Amino acid sequence: MKNEMMALVGGCVSEGTKVLVPKELKNEFSKIITATFDIHTSDDSDNYDLIIEDTPSDIIKIYEKLNDKGIYITTPKSLTDRDLFANLSKLFWIVLPYYYLDEKLCAKPLVFASKKPHPTADIIRHRSDFVENTKYYTTDVHIASFTLPKYIFDSIKDVIRLWSG
Repeated sequence: MKNEMMALVGGCVSEGTKVLVPKELKNEFSKIITATFDIHTSDDSDNYDLIIEDTPSDIIKIYEKLNDKGIYITTPKSLTDRDLFANLSKLFWIVLPYYYLDEKLCAKPLVFASKKPHPTADIIRHRSDFVENTKYYTTDVHIASFTLPKYIFDSIKDVIRLWSG
């Protein structure tokens, strides 16, 4: 479920198809039947459309490796990881936590950071509506995963970025 929500959220928002991802995410992109992705599992290039890391690393280096509409997805410590969100917000125009539910129905956090595209307003429906063989991801789940309870939103609203205006 985590792999789907990292790869398919990114793949259904990024206009481009050049991605840098961990090896275990490589096959997730084939579930999007209306696009073909240029998948890199080692950092051997620049100008990526999407970079996904299981745990955050050097966010300045990540930022520099992305093109002008690039997206970065990683795993925060929690939906209220103020330090990570604040650091991402220094570089990216949009920084929004989202989540998926594991098999025990526990919410597991992810974060979407972008130089331009918004994860719900800029969803590419001709990709998200044409995803096959998923266990968890749907277009509706994609959109809903960015909806946070008010008490969580209130605790992080000063360190996230909602739009690129």
